[in-house]
Amino acid sequence: MGLVPSNLEKTVYHSLVEQEPLTIQKNIHDTVDLAPANVGLSAAEMQLVPLVAREMRLKNAILAVADDYDFILIDCPPSLGLLSILGLVASTHVLVPVQTQVKSFEGTDLLLKTVADIKSLVNRSLSFAGFIPTLYDKRTIHQYEVYKAISTQLSQLAPVYEPIPHTIAFPDSSLKRLPLALYKPNHPAVHIIESIAQQLEQL
Repeated sequence: MGLVPSNLEKTVYHSLVEQEPLTIQKNIHDTVDLAPANVGLSAAEMQLVPLVAREMRLKNAILAVADDYDFILIDCPPSLGLLSILGLVASTHVLVPVQTQVKSFEGTDLLLKTVADIKSLVNRSLSFAGFIPTLYDKRTIHQYEVYKAISTQLSQLAPVYEPIPHTIAFPDSSLKRLPLALYKPNHPAVHIIESIAQQLEQL
């Protein structure tokens, strides 16, 4: 998104731990705003443990600005710690990226259980928006077999979207601090992502 994380004075950390309003960077790309975070957010997980109503803090911060937006995306950590729990409590839908590797696919079992627990105990409106296979290399038999398993098993819960291919274009665009759609707008992965976005708009 073009920001240097170490230069940020206020982040999501301050909303979660100190209950300050979300600090929002406006119109970073067209009509896209960002409530940024940096490495300081990693400290929040421990600091949130003794705090009152910790599971609701992200949801409450988002509710204060929710009417200003058509869509709000919460980028959760790649683990099921407290920060991810806060994200699930604050969400209406869960969009799950799954690497086309057997260990990543097996790890979805824990996620499914966690989402079921959150839905039954805290957030009854939570549902799956779908699953996106990522880092897919169709030339690899292993990945093709995992992709087939993802499509067969997870499609019973929600749509399994077209896989995002493995490409160096993503780290290259990250290095330039640009979304891939601006860095290489004609890249095949951009067309896949746009198609997925159009389908998500129908939820």
